[in-house]
Amino acid sequence: MNVFFDKVRRLWIQLHYVFIIDGHKKAEWLRKHHVFHYIGDNVFIKTTRLPAEPFLVAIHNNVRLAADVRLVTHSLTNVVFNNYTGTDQFYCQHGKIEIHDNVFVGAGATIMYGVTIGKNCIIAAESVVTKDVPSGSVVAGVPARIISTFEESMEKARAFSDQYKGKNLKGRTVADLVEACPIIFDVDRE
Repeated sequence: MNVFFDKVRRLWIQLHYVFIIDGHKKAEWLRKHHVFHYIGDNVFIKTTRLPAEPFLVAIHNNVRLAADVRLVTHSLTNVVFNNYTGTDQFYCQHGKIEIHDNVFVGAGATIMYGVTIGKNCIIAAESVVTKDVPSGSVVAGVPARIISTFEESMEKARAFSDQYKGKNLKGRTVADLVEACPIIFDVDRE
């Protein structure tokens, strides 16, 4: 009977969660309903994908999860191994995912079970993170590898942002920024 109620609760959570568009509201809803083990302050979650075992996920402060981020909390290889050997000696491999303060996880990235991401990190879009990420790192690739530091990435962002100093910006959306500093495509020069 407990398994039935667990499935109903998971369905209820998924249905409510997927219809929340705003990433801050999504994180607040998850916190309010105690879906993850922990969610800190100033968390933004754009992905509509919930992990199978959200209670194995802890997200600290000032974290951004972009669209289609996957948090994989377990593996089903045990089923294959048990069927292959005709036994039931293999159990589901699983582990926590913990994301510390000041982390951005790019669109489509996958974070595997047993991974801790340290403070001040950037995970590039479409990366697959299979090992712990040390604080201050920027990682990319499949599997993800360190390509830079958080500080170097912040300096690049600062240099990019300098072009908007002194501009009369209406806001900070991409459309506002492009209006202030127009982008010229090659096709427009023809």
